[in-house]
Amino acid sequence: MRFISKLIRRVTHHAAGDSVVAPGMHRLWQTPEKRRLKHYVWVLGLAAFLTSVTIASIPSRESVAPDGTNGLRASPPPQTVALAGKSGDITLAHVRPADINGETTDDITQGRSDAGAVNENWRETTVRRGDTLSGILRREGLFSSGIDWVVRTNPDARALYRLIPGNKLKIRTDDLGRIQELVYHVNKNETLHLKREADGFDVSVKTRLLETRLAYVTGSIETSLFQDGQIAGLSNALIMKLVEIFGWDIDFALDLRRGDSFSVIYEEKYWQGQKVADGRILAAEFVNRGRVYRAIAYRNAKGYTAYYTPSGKSVRRQFLRTPVVFSRISSRYSKGRFHPVLKRWRAHKGVDYAARTGTPVRATAEGRVVFKGWKGGYGKTIIIKHGGTFSTLYAHQSRFKRNIRVGSLVQQGQIIGYVGKTGLVTGPHLHYEFRVNGIHRNPLTFRFPAAKPISAKYRQDFQREARLWSAKLDFISRNILVASSK
Repeated sequence: MRFISKLIRRVTHHAAGDSVVAPGMHRLWQTPEKRRLKHYVWVLGLAAFLTSVTIASIPSRESVAPDGTNGLRASPPPQTVALAGKSGDITLAHVRPADINGETTDDITQGRSDAGAVNENWRETTVRRGDTLSGILRREGLFSSGIDWVVRTNPDARALYRLIPGNKLKIRTDDLGRIQELVYHVNKNETLHLKREADGFDVSVKTRLLETRLAYVTGSIETSLFQDGQIAGLSNALIMKLVEIFGWDIDFALDLRRGDSFSVIYEEKYWQGQKVADGRILAAEFVNRGRVYRAIAYRNAKGYTAYYTPSGKSVRRQFLRTPVVFSRISSRYSKGRFHPVLKRWRAHKGVDYAARTGTPVRATAEGRVVFKGWKGGYGKTIIIKHGGTFSTLYAHQSRFKRNIRVGSLVQQGQIIGYVGKTGLVTGPHLHYEFRVNGIHRNPLTFRFPAAKPISAKYRQDFQREARLWSAKLDFISRNILVASSK
């Protein structure tokens, strides 16, 4: 401590350049009230001393090494890396920095310095239900400044307004957390890119051309369409599409029997030899209780695809057979039924479909919502008006679909709510009513009018395609019969 005090007094005296200052400072240090100042001066003096020593140790400009590096060239130790042999075994080897791609560590460091020494990285997130772009960025700890403006003003970026749950969103940031690039997979064919430029974000939509291949699947019903369809090789989306196609003629909750069969010809989408998605169903057959139903897809000049029978009649009906897919009927339309809650006999003017809470409820036809809310013993209810003649009621729901309001126009098959057990019920189910001119009718037996047949100007072209696909369905069905007889 005595040595450091002498050293500090020397440094202070030398820095002041006046012998009178140092004694004054010495007397100041002896003041009890100024001990903290004494400590600060010691630290400053020691720092000045170390700085002078460091400067003295740096070689002058004249002491230059032969390679022009001022004698300061770095020589880091060898690095240990993992090398995989042909057999897959991993061995350890020592590699000098100069052995990596012919570059030394200094070369690599210099290159990074020239690039701004910014570490950029990617992160990926999956869109959740109810997510917005700003919400995702907040969850990731990022700022949405600049991107909000692009989304509002650039039509190509509007896909970020309505994110689809399950889609992927990739974000590239620098080491300061600033967004440099954003990639959103809109669908299997399109990808939206936002990339930061000097004057803002550049927006581009990239489309990849997928290879289309034909495939077919056949199967028979042993337990359920959903399970047997998966065993045969159908994806969930294709099974749901098959139900949509034949849903006007077949009640998949009531009409299926063991031994029923199905055949589907559809498209598969490939990218660089790998299957990435299923495409359209081109032709399908369903045999229910010995009756054969067939549907042929036809895309008109406007790009709209619809399904018709081989004779050109539309397979669509004005109303779907069921508002809930893959459910069972727990109570039918009846003029007299013992109410399980009220404990008395009364008319049951609808059909009850038993299903788990949260099962989606579909609008059976296009129409406009005229009531949404709590309706006495019906619980949470939606009523839809279909033109001036028909109306449907959907009761006991657990919750309603977002954006469904009184006055909303809904499409056939659109999800409007979810099965629940609100109101006078003993378990989760959907109560469905069908009315004609305000009078209750049995939706299971009512004969709904069919949609219009294929237009006359497309009939000749459709018949040519229908003969082609019908021949292929005949061949597939014949193989099913041969296989089942063995």
